[in-house]
Amino acid sequence: MKSLIICSSLFAVFSYRKQQVYSLKLTIYTVFCFILLISCVSQKNAEEYIQFKHENIMVIRGDKLIITLIPKISKRKKSVVVKTLKNNESYDNRRITYNEYKKIYELVVKTSQKDIELPQNPNKLVSIVDGGSNSITLKKGSIEKKLNTQGISKEYHGSFFEAVELILRSAKLTDNDIN
Repeated sequence: MKSLIICSSLFAVFSYRKQQVYSLKLTIYTVFCFILLISCVSQKNAEEYIQFKHENIMVIRGDKLIITLIPKISKRKKSVVVKTLKNNESYDNRRITYNEYKKIYELVVKTSQKDIELPQNPNKLVSIVDGGSNSITLKKGSIEKKLNTQGISKEYHGSFFEAVELILRSAKLTDNDIN
């Protein structure tokens, strides 16, 4: 009789332990699913932007221009916000369509830093007079691409120049604003 009581007690303890382990596994599984769900949602809203910076320190008053294109997840016709800072003051905020943004995005993606370097030839010196510093930064999630030039020329900077023109046009500016 004593052995029957001991066996039933041990069975009860093991059953209780089994329920605890099951409960712990269920809790861990639930937390894992929740973390996975949160990471998927945060990937969808990952930070993305294209930023053009121009600075010319040769100009006495200083010449600084920053244009940032930020795509938003919305059902608006013009879903990309264009923020413009001129000499560290907010100049204008406007919107462009996602297709306009996509054209700029594709130009930046297909351009490499090597493509926009000025030719190095010992017999011929190539330079751009009084050209400011220009850069385009493309950020999408954890990926970042940065292109830099000193001065800008349609002849030497091809798709970079075209991307800059489109960015300036999106901010209602012209290439005269950076020269």
